[in-house]
Amino acid sequence: MFNEIIVKNFSDPAFASELDEATASIEIGNPVCGDRIRVQLDVTDGLIKRARYQAWGCATSLATGNVFCACIDGKPLSVVLDTSNDDIETMLGELEPSQHHCLEMLRALFQWLKQIHAPAK
Repeated sequence: MFNEIIVKNFSDPAFASELDEATASIEIGNPVCGDRIRVQLDVTDGLIKRARYQAWGCATSLATGNVFCACIDGKPLSVVLDTSNDDIETMLGELEPSQHHCLEMLRALFQWLKQIHAPAK
């Protein structure tokens, strides 16, 4: 079964589209089930001006892309990068065991943001 968060984000995917010009993009997937999520960002002066996604796979993976973009769209990177692991763990709500790969993809998306915007050493 799908929880309320998954149903809402799957049924009304406000951030599902492509950006004409992106400053960063990533495509991640789960090699076991084949689900994929592509995220494009427009980041300027430390602000995520727009975040959009495309997803292919189960309803939960489509909802995952929308949840991720809803969490970061229009926010300063500094705020997004401070998102705790505990917050990430609860963003998709309670999941069935067969949906846990989507939590792994959500974690991977946040990790990607940290990697591409980490200060140079």
